[in-house]
Amino acid sequence: MVSIIPKANTVSEPLKRLVLTAARELFLNKGYDAVGMREIAHAVDREPIQIYRLKLAKPDILAELIIELNAEEIQRLPELLAKVTGESLFERVSSYFLELYRLDVHYQPIRSVGAAFGWMWDVRYEQQIVDQVLQLLQPVAGWMAEAGLDDIQARCYGIWSVYYVGYRHAVVRGGGAEDCLAAIRPTLAVLLRDQRNVTAQLISQKGAAA
Repeated sequence: MVSIIPKANTVSEPLKRLVLTAARELFLNKGYDAVGMREIAHAVDREPIQIYRLKLAKPDILAELIIELNAEEIQRLPELLAKVTGESLFERVSSYFLELYRLDVHYQPIRSVGAAFGWMWDVRYEQQIVDQVLQLLQPVAGWMAEAGLDDIQARCYGIWSVYYVGYRHAVVRGGGAEDCLAAIRPTLAVLLRDQRNVTAQLISQKGAAA
């Protein structure tokens, strides 16, 4: 088999880096399920045992790539935020998520299997991924704070879960970023609602009815 990237024969390109680069290309071109460890190993002119010696099972390679993609998105946050439009909290969050969805749709063969195989990768990756998610949600948390919402951390976890549901719902049906956002708009509106105002309105309505 012809290698898709150069051999790991220099100090500047350690084997792990080459493995991740090869796996990223293979997953994107063929899909995660269609690629085995032997194919990844052959892509860098190695045997599977040499990859396992790096303490990288296939789910671990997936985790490494998700961390890599998250880091790239975090690096691009200033660029993404410059594209955000809207005056209301809901409009700004929707605009921001649309930009994130556009990036994530591009990497669908990797992103779409993250939740399905996340329970299989080494626990050492979990906290790093959670920390990255919180970084990506930092703009949303800031906007919620400006709007005076409470329980921001709890809302953030709920919002990210909904974000991924929208991604899965649309992408598995061949949809794009706009479809992802459309799938979560009603639930997102609820999560961004100030429940204290809703409660106050209900109390006021009951008082008026009495």
